[in-house]
Amino acid sequence: MPSSGKTEKSVWVVGVGNPLARDEGVGPVAVERLRAEPLPARVALLDAGTDLLAAMMEFAHAACVILIDAMRAGGAPGTIYRLTLEELEERAKAGASPGAPGSAHGLGVVEAVGLARAAGMRVPPTVVFGVEPGEVAFGEGLSPAVEAAMQRLVAVVREEIARAF
Repeated sequence: MPSSGKTEKSVWVVGVGNPLARDEGVGPVAVERLRAEPLPARVALLDAGTDLLAAMMEFAHAACVILIDAMRAGGAPGTIYRLTLEELEERAKAGASPGAPGSAHGLGVVEAVGLARAAGMRVPPTVVFGVEPGEVAFGEGLSPAVEAAMQRLVAVVREEIARAF
């Protein structure tokens, strides 16, 4: 559950994914690692699992959101991508062009945001950190390449949090 209550001035860090599908669980794993870090009191951490749409009601009133998810964009496993929600939506509109990132699970960020907006939900300013998966198959634990990227991922998310304040 979140580490702080809903406020207009909060920053929510949301991990998306399924930890029972290896690298597909990078978002929840990153959130768990961030729980061990000293973070400002107004930062809320949320493991959204694979249902980002349902979780969006929790952080609809946040000042900003940082999403962490597995993202296929053609890079080497463990590559970290940083995109604003608008950039992600533009790339999704471009379709299957090279470098157009896609979610590693069924309902991706762009689709969940589109459904939320269609339902009249507010979508806060959002930055997405995607990590190129190496292994998406039944099993627990991250692949060596994605595990090796976790320290850097936590560091760049912390830098993004610092920019929000």
